[in-house]
Amino acid sequence: MTALTALAGIAVAVLVGIWALADPDDDPLAPAYAAWHDDVVPLIGRYWPVAPRQPLNWEAQSLDIPGADPAHGRQLIAENGCGSCHTIPGVANARGSVGPNLTDFADRAYVAGILPNRPGDLTSWLMQPTVHAPDTAMPDLGLTEDQARDMASYLHTLGGAQ
Repeated sequence: MTALTALAGIAVAVLVGIWALADPDDDPLAPAYAAWHDDVVPLIGRYWPVAPRQPLNWEAQSLDIPGADPAHGRQLIAENGCGSCHTIPGVANARGSVGPNLTDFADRAYVAGILPNRPGDLTSWLMQPTVHAPDTAMPDLGLTEDQARDMASYLHTLGGAQ
């Protein structure tokens, strides 16, 4: 076993331990990100030096959906009656309380409590929610992938992590 393999195994074990101790009300991965950045990256740098880079705002970048149109997504959300179940900022008469309030949706870690809040997962959820959660109250709206991508791009404009 090489030193790098052993180091990677130790890093994974430490991250899993930190994650297990995390407060469930917090972002469950925040301690792992912090531990990785503060403890593991410097160790890896000793054995595998890399050129310094500007820090990336990966959270904001990960919500970007190239080619999607958030304005069209907002229109589709209104046309499909999403506001009858959800409160959705920027959508007229969207004050439903059956489904979750979608204010600050971009800040959420999960979609429907089961999928990571990433563009592909959200698009898949919007297209076929019952595939992911058979007992969900969310109806299958028969959306195309482009329609779901546009709707996802609008939802990802809601919140501070935009």
